[in-house]
Amino acid sequence: MSVGLSITKQEIDQRAGDIARGFQRHFNDTATLQSFLAQTADADLIALGYTAGEVAILKSAFLDLTQLATVWSGAATQGAPKDFRTFVRQVWGVGAF
Repeated sequence: MSVGLSITKQEIDQRAGDIARGFQRHFNDTATLQSFLAQTADADLIALGYTAGEVAILKSAFLDLTQLATVWSGAATQGAPKDFRTFVRQVWGVGAF
């Protein structure tokens, strides 16, 4: 008797498809939020309750994620290694490192 999920082709296909769709969805969501952040003055975000430092981290994180999305789509190349997590890890909270 096995415990947990059985490994099947269907299980692998479903998981692979979900992950691939997740990347596409998240990169589209990244573009949407980056567009908003780029059009929003820091003072307006500060008025919502962010500190100037938090605004800088948020905007830097989404600049990095947008850059990663352009590499992902082939719209740009990355000449040198870059850890895209530098600012993003300050936004993602618990559950990842």
